[in-house]
Amino acid sequence: MKVTFKPEGGFGFFPGLNKPLELNCETLPEPEAHHLQEMLKDACFFDLPSQAPENSRGADLKHYTIQVEDKGQAHSVAFSDTDTNAALHNLVSYLSKKQKESRAGL
Repeated sequence: MKVTFKPEGGFGFFPGLNKPLELNCETLPEPEAHHLQEMLKDACFFDLPSQAPENSRGADLKHYTIQVEDKGQAHSVAFSDTDTNAALHNLVSYLSKKQKESRAGL
């Protein structure tokens, strides 16, 4: 399973510094790969619409795109901070932390 995460927008956003995070469950430690797969399952990721309804737009809102490729299927979901799916926001928190760690070289 491969997961690509790309946040955009929000206060202090610099497009030139916004490199997407790519995680491959085959290269992650097994407990971490399992945790990521469980978060995707909890969010019902493959059942989510590709584009969230446009109920809020604003320069200070963060927008996220998550793409998952698994066993020949691929699904991409785009949404903003205003989305109410708590499991999806847990996934964003995890991916944001991983992105910060990768930028810091951890």
